[in-house]
Amino acid sequence: MNAMDELDDLLHQPADLEDLEDLATALVEMEDHQKKEPQKTAGQETGIGHDQRLVTRTAGRRAYDLRGIPNAVRLVRPLPVPGETVHAIMGGDFHAWDLVPAIIELATCPFEEIWIATLGFNIANNGHLCRMIDQGRIQRATILCSDYFAKTDSHVYQEAKGSLEARGARLVSSRNHAKVILMAPAGRRDRYVVEGSANLRSCNNLEQFALSNDRQLFDFHRSWIHQITNA
Repeated sequence: MNAMDELDDLLHQPADLEDLEDLATALVEMEDHQKKEPQKTAGQETGIGHDQRLVTRTAGRRAYDLRGIPNAVRLVRPLPVPGETVHAIMGGDFHAWDLVPAIIELATCPFEEIWIATLGFNIANNGHLCRMIDQGRIQRATILCSDYFAKTDSHVYQEAKGSLEARGARLVSSRNHAKVILMAPAGRRDRYVVEGSANLRSCNNLEQFALSNDRQLFDFHRSWIHQITNA
């Protein structure tokens, strides 16, 4: 018989001293029992609230973090003249992607084509690229990433592939670990080539890159990227 049953029996029987002592004992036991079993939360009682979660992605409500672009501009200003190379260290205050809008800003003209080889990227990188294509700042774009990235971040890869191909750009994955950015301004002989250690997306590590203005180097890298992306 538990404490509640004893209490019920005592309440329906004539009371004497011994009964009152039993009643007091039963009340203490009941209080101890309540202390040992704390009251459940509403979520515990109903099974709702602790794991009910919905994540949505709304098109057209995306922001781009442009704070790193001025840092990239300062590092590559002035742009190299033909035959010149600038060597630099990235200290984590901007992403490799930021070099693209930085070079476009310094060149003050649209670019007829860009070619990018990278291990991976993120949704913000791709969104910013699509916006610059829509603005006419970049006319054609080809991106080569790694098979590993395309498989492990498949949702990013597939979303980017759809949005880029809708704009006439190309995104292809392969067994790639090279990091190269090729940029050809419209109506100029300049051919900018970025060769470095960093992927497009953020990475808070020391990275290095070389920015060259070299048509022969541009054609060399474009040739092998074109061979893979058009296979």
